[in-house]
Amino acid sequence: MDQTATLPEFKYHPDPVATGVVVRDEDAPCLSCNRIRGYIYDGPVTSEKFHHLTHCLCPWCIADGSAARQFGAEFADSGTMEGVSQEVRDEIAQRTPGFHSWQETQWLVCCGDGAEFLGAAGSKELKTQFPDAMPAVRQHLKEDFDLSGAELKEFLAALSKDDQPTAYIFRCRKCREYLAYVDET
Repeated sequence: MDQTATLPEFKYHPDPVATGVVVRDEDAPCLSCNRIRGYIYDGPVTSEKFHHLTHCLCPWCIADGSAARQFGAEFADSGTMEGVSQEVRDEIAQRTPGFHSWQETQWLVCCGDGAEFLGAAGSKELKTQFPDAMPAVRQHLKEDFDLSGAELKEFLAALSKDDQPTAYIFRCRKCREYLAYVDET
């Protein structure tokens, strides 16, 4: 196992270990580089040619784009991103770890750039890890779910990181404002 390498940095997903899509695995080889590096990608991946790539690619091959090129893989859906360059879309889709959601993921944008994905959150995580993101979650629930008052309070209390509904927390790389959306099946 190659223990000398530090994990690559992802500007749109700054801590994929904390979000759970990059996991420690001392024995898992990467299908792209055929190396065992101690970490493996355990997040979503789509490819028209290869249907089983989860837990098969290392973060380094995602970061340098070799996994995307070799397998025609994408790790996040950048199709709904408006107001960003194709370069940003490509980096998020092909060179950034994605994240699990209940339905199709949405990568949020702000200030003409993709936002940083910080993690999934329930009511507990919003209070302890992301208290500054609460206004963004409330705004999303008001605008997209038409919730207010007691209904909004009840829905916020029902948010769960591991069950549904779940909030997905982002932060703008430029203005540093929090962004969020809520997903459920």
